[in-house]
Amino acid sequence: MEDDKLIENFKFWVDQDVIYCQILNDLTDLDDNKIKDIEHIFLNKIFMLSKDVHMPILIDLKELNFSNAIKVFTFLSKNTLIKSLVLSKTFLVNSYKLKMLLNIQSFICNPSLPDVIFKCNKSAIQYCIEDNRTYNSLN
Repeated sequence: MEDDKLIENFKFWVDQDVIYCQILNDLTDLDDNKIKDIEHIFLNKIFMLSKDVHMPILIDLKELNFSNAIKVFTFLSKNTLIKSLVLSKTFLVNSYKLKMLLNIQSFICNPSLPDVIFKCNKSAIQYCIEDNRTYNSLN
């Protein structure tokens, strides 16, 4: 069952055919149950916002501490249900050290289609918009 306080930590919206997820504050006591609740939150919000249209999702991890950012990234990057609902997953982080670590992890876990990690908001948004344009021009 989703914890109402946990839901308040996430803000989802769509702009320019990109789903945005901003994590509003650091998630405390991130255990397996909370991770499962996060999955439900993401699945419900993506399904509701996308209306069966594949769009890229931009997940802002900047408010998370280093450890929680790794936990959330690891879970979301490996989650096949979320992967099936979105065109691509792009992550926004608060440090180059975290960006480098997550890039390595993403490449090792998903070598055929690694997730993309940015530190710069503008670059991340531009990447998502271009990814969507490319996908739609091919279909």
